[in-house]
Amino acid sequence: MAAAFGLDPMDERYDLTNLRVNLEVELPAMGCSVVYYPPATTAGSCGYLSRNLDFPIDISIADVMQLPLPADDRKQMASIFCEPFIMEWYPKDGGYASLAIHAFDTLTGTVDGMNSAGLVVAQLTDESALAELGPDLEVHPGLPQAVGLNELQVLRFLLDTCATAEEAKEALLTSKQYYGFAPLHYIVADRAGNSFIYERSTGRNVQYIIDGSGQPQVVTNFQIQKHPAADQMPKEPPTWESNAFWRYQVLAERIAEQKGLFTADDVKGHNGCVNYMKVIEEMWADPSYEGDAADDVVRTLWHSLYDQQAGTAEFSFYLGDEVGADGTRTERRSDYLRFGLEG
Repeated sequence: MAAAFGLDPMDERYDLTNLRVNLEVELPAMGCSVVYYPPATTAGSCGYLSRNLDFPIDISIADVMQLPLPADDRKQMASIFCEPFIMEWYPKDGGYASLAIHAFDTLTGTVDGMNSAGLVVAQLTDESALAELGPDLEVHPGLPQAVGLNELQVLRFLLDTCATAEEAKEALLTSKQYYGFAPLHYIVADRAGNSFIYERSTGRNVQYIIDGSGQPQVVTNFQIQKHPAADQMPKEPPTWESNAFWRYQVLAERIAEQKGLFTADDVKGHNGCVNYMKVIEEMWADPSYEGDAADDVVRTLWHSLYDQQAGTAEFSFYLGDEVGADGTRTERRSDYLRFGLEG
């Protein structure tokens, strides 16, 4: 980075650890649904990480910054999440090669990914912390105001340096961390099938490791350490506020009900059942939430599927809505695009 911009890498006036794209403002929370399937639970003995990324489709940088632009100009501005980058990394000075999808920051903005050792990682918004902190949320959108790694840099750090879940645990528990925009939690798994969820308490003073114990592990957007079992979670229809619990319960129930080993199609199907359009359909079914459903502009922007044994990743992207004659909306999605690391 320093060489590209003709800077001294030791010049503390510059932060050379990121290359941000439309990320100088506080962002809305991302809703996500992730499941890790250890090799022992799959038909091909492949470890799978399956991830939905949910986010509003109509929020531009002008909307977030509340810029007083004419309506026609606003309509011309793209969504702030419209340009994710699928990136391959081949470090020449140590570290593991990796394949990851980035957003907001093309250098260290990893959203989910896998390295050449088979370590898979994904980050998800901690909506519990966001709700509890409210106006006390401590954002640092400009130059870093804290020492350590921000929430987007954490996954790049793990992919570059860790081969196993134990190494990743040590890296997370011993590194200094802060959030620039929103508190996140993480799911990590290695090729042998060891997985865990890493969370910090809302006050950031306690760290939690929730082990997968060799079974499929589900995580959405609430703090697992506060709700360790599905039968202890709120039983509500999905709303803007509660759909993280609904998505978790749907995934957990489908996984528990399946007989036999999981195939790649099974994995895609399970995440398809919590595609955000399903949340909207459930809201439409309850008359008290019809208004919310009609106004909801969140979509599953991509589904990613990582195969640890094959070293490949597949991505299906949201392409837009189609409106029927009766006003109902359906999604257009891309076919799955497949990528793999060299060597």
